[in-house]
Amino acid sequence: MEQLVNFRSRGQRIYGDFGLPYAGAPCVIMSHGLESSKDGDKWRLLASRLQRAGFATLRFSYRGCGEGPHRSEGAFEDTTLGGRIEDFKAAIAFLRGTEADTARLGVIGSSFGGMVALASGVTGIKAMVLVATPCRPLMAVDELWEKYGDEGLLELPSGRRLRVGMVRQVRECDIRLAVANVGCPLLVIHGSADETVPVSHAHELYHSAKEPKRLEIIESGNHGIDDPGHRERLVRLATGWFEQYL
Repeated sequence: MEQLVNFRSRGQRIYGDFGLPYAGAPCVIMSHGLESSKDGDKWRLLASRLQRAGFATLRFSYRGCGEGPHRSEGAFEDTTLGGRIEDFKAAIAFLRGTEADTARLGVIGSSFGGMVALASGVTGIKAMVLVATPCRPLMAVDELWEKYGDEGLLELPSGRRLRVGMVRQVRECDIRLAVANVGCPLLVIHGSADETVPVSHAHELYHSAKEPKRLEIIESGNHGIDDPGHRERLVRLATGWFEQYL
């Protein structure tokens, strides 16, 4: 059973769903991708299965993300890596005020959400799962900057717009160094047919990480891990990782 919660990040209201199967349960925080939200099917399924396995969960929407009355405040086009890191840290601070056991904290991040978790440098995380996570920008940053400047808005394939400065900020963050500094067991999951983030990124992240670590390539899996069988494997792998290390 989950309850709708909210907390503040830089004065803006962030909405989430918090599940607590019992007081003192180890907890897992979920970090969604660039254009996703807490309400994606993948996150709902993961939260349900993790709670069934005895974990508290927090899935939340970053600033400017979500739909309807529980859309987190802020404009999507103002998204920055730094802003998402602030939201991520605010979510962890919220968890510390609950009855979940934050001394046993796990994180699962998907795509840009994985980059946020890595770049945050948060200490005290006991287990991490990265799904379809890039280790560098996927756009030609210098060409975009010459065309638009930092404040210029580029249009994503979805039609949503994003400032070029955010892409430059991502480039300035050394994700491979960040993953090398992760001080907890790391599971890297990626689809072999990811059309957005080449599977080579998963291999780079894995090779940069310390032990204990594990790499799982889902054959024919796409970026969203949308196939029901592939998604079931993702859920089993992530749940098993947290059961082992939390």
